[in-house]
Amino acid sequence: MSSPEELESAQPKPGAADGTPPGALPTAPASSAFVRHSTFNTGPGPRPMRRQDTPRRLKNGIRLRRREGIDMLAWPAVNWSMLLLDGIGEGVKAEGLDYARAGQTALLQITPAGVEASVQGRQPRPYTVRIAAETLAPADWDRVVSIMAREAMYSAKLLAGEMPPLVEQPFVSLGKNLVPSDAATVHRSCTCDLPAPCKHVACVAALLIERLAGDPLLAFTLRGLDGQRLLERLQEARAIATRGMARAHSTPPSAEVAPDAPPLERCLAGFWRPGRQIDEMPSETEPFAPHALLRRLGPSPLQGKFPLVGLLASIYDSIAADGRILRDIGEPRGSDARADVDVDVDTDNDLDGDDE
Repeated sequence: MSSPEELESAQPKPGAADGTPPGALPTAPASSAFVRHSTFNTGPGPRPMRRQDTPRRLKNGIRLRRREGIDMLAWPAVNWSMLLLDGIGEGVKAEGLDYARAGQTALLQITPAGVEASVQGRQPRPYTVRIAAETLAPADWDRVVSIMAREAMYSAKLLAGEMPPLVEQPFVSLGKNLVPSDAATVHRSCTCDLPAPCKHVACVAALLIERLAGDPLLAFTLRGLDGQRLLERLQEARAIATRGMARAHSTPPSAEVAPDAPPLERCLAGFWRPGRQIDEMPSETEPFAPHALLRRLGPSPLQGKFPLVGLLASIYDSIAADGRILRDIGEPRGSDARADVDVDVDTDNDLDGDDE
């Protein structure tokens, strides 16, 4: 039998055969299961980054808030919807709508030059989306405004925030369209590497369609003329057509050379003298169009046995006729007041006299 000393000497000592320094703990062999399946021992170099599966969340982004989404739209938003979403598959469209509802758009600018937006995706930097339709020439806009100014209906509808399809008629008469008829004339681009049109374009298209549904005047902006500017030009053209060039502008042009005022000492003698009396003023009035306001508003949308515009015109005429009658047969004012003053004066004169 071996002694305990012999058994101890027969065991290998650390560092003798495997190269482990004396006193150090032995390491597991490289072929052990722990090393082969360990997630901590990935070799030299940085650990690989995991790909972002969802878009980076954007704080205070522009959201799609329309409950119906981009369905159940009126003209012209429904026509623009078909143009902007042309060629976009259902899956890409659904992703774009999710981006729009989540508020992944940081910037949305709509100008006569086109639409530019910034959409945040999975990458650190957002993508830039641009949408632009072919614009009309300035000469075409001049003719459109001239045609629309001939009828009060156009300005009345646009002022009321309405955009009926008949607004397209002045454009059609010139061989043009307010809403493009060909999707190829609407250019859409994105800075991402996905096949075009991508989900970022679909996101911006959804937001733009929502804006068109709430503000139909943007249809003019997308074609090259700001909607508010078109309305101002239309009102100005209507004023010129009904009242003339001199009265179409609220502020008259300033004189090029102001007349020299006379010195103050020359004005002292007649400074307190009254000017012409009312009866010396010219009584001739300028001609005006009857019922100009009713003509400008156009037909009433209310239905009834009698047209509302005709009833209002009759009421206005009756009130004006009664007012002229009262003016012509009415007694002059001030006679009773003068009598009261005379009595008061006589009473004051009797205060110092004897009482009877």
